Amino acid sequence: MIESNATYRGWYTGGDQSGVWGNEQFVSEHIKGIGALGNFFVRQKADIKMGDTPSVGWLLNGRLEDPSHPGWGGRYVRAWKRPNLKLNRLPKESDRIEVFGILELVISAGDAPPDAKATLIVENQRLIGHLADDRTMRFRFCPKAAKQYSFQLESTVASLDGLRGAITACAPEPSVAARPDARLPNWWTDDLAPSLAEGPHSGAKTVSRWRESYLSDFAGRILRCQRPVPVNSAELAP
Repeated sequence: MIESNATYRGWYTGGDQSGVWGNEQFVSEHIKGIGALGNFFVRQKADIKMGDTPSVGWLLNGRLEDPSHPGWGGRYVRAWKRPNLKLNRLPKESDRIEVFGILELVISAGDAPPDAKATLIVENQRLIGHLADDRTMRFRFCPKAAKQYSFQLESTVASLDGLRGAITACAPEPSVAARPDARLPNWWTDDLAPSLAEGPHSGAKTVSRWRESYLSDFAGRILRCQRPVPVNSAELAP
């Protein structure tokens, strides 16, 4: 299993982005107008996207049995203990969690009816709560940047409605990667070495270093989507 939290961002961040290799310029010159698929690509977003593309890149150029080997989809290290924090209350600013960790909230809903509803609002996200059999309202949240997040609850349960909280997500120290979790021998994740980061994105340079190679490959493959050029049957005569 590869948990690529930040490495994949090297697909469109960093590397040589001069001239035709720029995110928008590449699409304009090599993708736009190349058949229906090329035009569909541009309609979604007229520059290089992420999605699961780095995963496909790893299949095209990588060593499938060894995620630590360099490839278009990046290079990874064994996972250390997976970060998680479980609280029976809304968090507060002094609470800390590792970025990309899992925050689980288990909040008492008192004598809430079975159809009780609650939503945890975090920035532009609205996370729907689950009312468990023990009458606790449960949420899960994953912070994707090292910063402070604020929370607010909206609920049909009076004791929950309007509650607020916050949590601070922190970047892990690179040294944690030297202590892989023995229980997770087949779990791989971003390399935290500072030299491989593109800004805050750990491991992203293990993808962006290949930028010219994978974009050149993309430009060649998309040509298959062009409308075939009509052939004069007379030209085929012996």
